[in-house]
Amino acid sequence: MSCCTADLEASRAARGMADYSIRKYNNGDYHAVRKLFARGMLDYIPGTTSYILKRPQVYGTILASSITLHLYYRSYVLSLLSVGTFLAAIHGLLTLAVHMFIKKVHNADLLNIEESYIQRPNSFFWVAVSGGRIVGMVGVQPDPNSHGDMILRRLSVAKDQQRRGIARALCTKVFDFARRRGYRRITLDTSTVQVNAHKLYQRLGFKTTKVIPSRSRLGRFANMTVVYYSYDV
Repeated sequence: MSCCTADLEASRAARGMADYSIRKYNNGDYHAVRKLFARGMLDYIPGTTSYILKRPQVYGTILASSITLHLYYRSYVLSLLSVGTFLAAIHGLLTLAVHMFIKKVHNADLLNIEESYIQRPNSFFWVAVSGGRIVGMVGVQPDPNSHGDMILRRLSVAKDQQRRGIARALCTKVFDFARRRGYRRITLDTSTVQVNAHKLYQRLGFKTTKVIPSRSRLGRFANMTVVYYSYDV
């Protein structure tokens, strides 16, 4: 293979990796955006379940209950059933909590995206498009508690489109938007279990400003936290 042919194929491959565009949200994107947000939240359930089960207080409780049942009833079956019941309960509670959060957001800023982000002053919403479908999204709004801060919201990229630079490109849109309007800082918050999100924000230069305990009962039991980040534009 000649050098020219190899360079041409490499160039085509590079264009393929970045075969997406980012544009302003329009009302035709409504259902796709809401579906993308919901799918993104549901994708966190397996990882979050694994995280919870690895916490000492959680697997300690399951183990203690299993041993107690075995010693009292002398039954391995009951012992194993208790483990299965705990696992199913944790997964069920987490799934319920995620669905409730999705419903809450769908009835909040994602109920009327045009009104929440496009019509509101100093707010905006972008979507990433690849292959004719919405594969990423992000919004930004002024922080009502700080004149110099903006809040990055609803960043999500379809699972099969991750590691293509889409999330970084969406964040860059937010940075440029805030900078042009004279804002000094971008803030956001994310759960402990969103490991890939933490890695992205840290690579982009976000700094941790505070960490607070989760407000949910399951989150508090598993020592889950919410991490707050800021980025100076």
